[in-house]
Amino acid sequence: MLLIGRLIQIQLVDTDSFSNHEVNLVEASINQRTQSFILSDGRGTLVDRNGEPMRGSIPSLILFPFLNEREWPIHKVSEIINVTPDELRRALQGKKQPFKFGKTITKNEMVKINDLRIPGVYAVYQPESSDRLASHLIGSVRTNPDLVKSKYPEKWNEGLVDQHTRLGISGLQLAFDPFLISEGESKLLYHADRKGNPLLGLDVKMFTNSDSFYPLQVKTTVDTDLQGVVESSLDQTNITDGGAVLIDIKNSNVLSMASRPTFDENNPLGDGATNKMVKGYFPGSVFKTVILAAAYEAGIPNNRTFDCNQNVYRDGPEKRELGVLDLKQSFAASCNATFAILAEELIKKDQDVIEKTAEKLGISSTVGWNDKLYHYDHFEQFPDESDPVFFKSEKDKGIRKAIDQTAIGQLNVKVSPLSLANMMATIARGGDSKQVRVVSDILYQNNTTFLSFQEKKNNSKPLPSDVVDELQGALREVVASGTGKSFLGNLPVEVAGKSGTAEPGGNADYDYQWFVGYFPYNEPRYALAVVDFERREKEYKAYQAFAKIVDALY
Repeated sequence: MLLIGRLIQIQLVDTDSFSNHEVNLVEASINQRTQSFILSDGRGTLVDRNGEPMRGSIPSLILFPFLNEREWPIHKVSEIINVTPDELRRALQGKKQPFKFGKTITKNEMVKINDLRIPGVYAVYQPESSDRLASHLIGSVRTNPDLVKSKYPEKWNEGLVDQHTRLGISGLQLAFDPFLISEGESKLLYHADRKGNPLLGLDVKMFTNSDSFYPLQVKTTVDTDLQGVVESSLDQTNITDGGAVLIDIKNSNVLSMASRPTFDENNPLGDGATNKMVKGYFPGSVFKTVILAAAYEAGIPNNRTFDCNQNVYRDGPEKRELGVLDLKQSFAASCNATFAILAEELIKKDQDVIEKTAEKLGISSTVGWNDKLYHYDHFEQFPDESDPVFFKSEKDKGIRKAIDQTAIGQLNVKVSPLSLANMMATIARGGDSKQVRVVSDILYQNNTTFLSFQEKKNNSKPLPSDVVDELQGALREVVASGTGKSFLGNLPVEVAGKSGTAEPGGNADYDYQWFVGYFPYNEPRYALAVVDFERREKEYKAYQAFAKIVDALY
């Protein structure tokens, strides 16, 4: 009776969810007598702004093990792909499941192989494992049965997702997981007898739940060619901890985003997996741009002079004694004393002046596109993005040295590279502040539109046009005569921007080095932020990478 009861449980009651592991026994029994090769797990794809997949795919040769037991035109296949028949035979030896042959084939070879119509020999597109462009931006996926069940209970109950379904856990894979999640894989499958041969002579079949509409495609604003330029520039200058963000000034679309260090996609939560381009860090003197904007709006003229031989607290000499400089010269040379004085004066008149100015420059909150979408009340394109920080508490606004440190982008100031690039885009296009998009549309599989993400302006009051004009001139002066003069005459176009050096704190033997700007100066098209988070003395990798990117684009 116990055995009969157990059989009833296995064969009639718990067939869909057996034991604590929730094993689907029907599915498992089918797997015992079938052999299959997964072509696609059915998850939606990410494409660049030109519609090209952001993770490349290459033609691959798939071989089924039953070829060992039958005669097939092995010489024709070996001739097409330029290998010996023995190489194909050795590859098949001992195989129990279909597999991808090790040699890469061409599109032309793929067509020729499929024209032969040999059962068990198929040429198909497979993901290119070595293609890792924009890995942090794209993000990672992994299986998590408990999370799948809790996140998508309706799909789970309907059998559309199961314990093998992959979920997005970071980047765009996380943000757009509800649209990308698989509802069925595509695979080559055949029913096998004991020896592994096709049952009753049945040929291999393709099984798929997809149609002309699904899975969906997420169309990003990224240009894969520009992404390659940015990543190679970082690697050529040996920036191993840092990154770069390139934005289209016209619409604040991300064209490229690269973070370093890279990470092992088999360990998506391990070292290097954080996308540093959306996290907050000390911006150093780049933050002086905010103080300068507030000063200009308060009516402080360029001809006002400051003693730049003094340190930031004006109680001793500065390491770099710059002499007496006017306001624009102080910005170009990055004089700390000037901006400490200005911040103290401005906060005395209005305690919230820094936050208000940052809002007008588009960096007072997260800058990524967010709004109500579909049935999501608050959808974010950058779910990993950090909120900016200017003051740890309101008390700091009453402490002179805290104000001084804040003015030069230290103490508690934290802003992301993405935010700083967007600030430059805001200034370059005349003060019009917009949210940053990295996805423009969600498309059906047949390329018709499912959802679109429209450009979104921020609701903040913009800076006056004369203030923006002054800011543009000051940013150009940085390159003309200040800390960015190494770019002068050495690039194919004129650039404007601001350098920054920030101390990370502790006993670190390195600092952060930034260069954030836009170009061409007279007809702005690109905003670019580059940062090296492990800059040693007399290293200028951020400057070098910035220059390489500009040079490559033009």
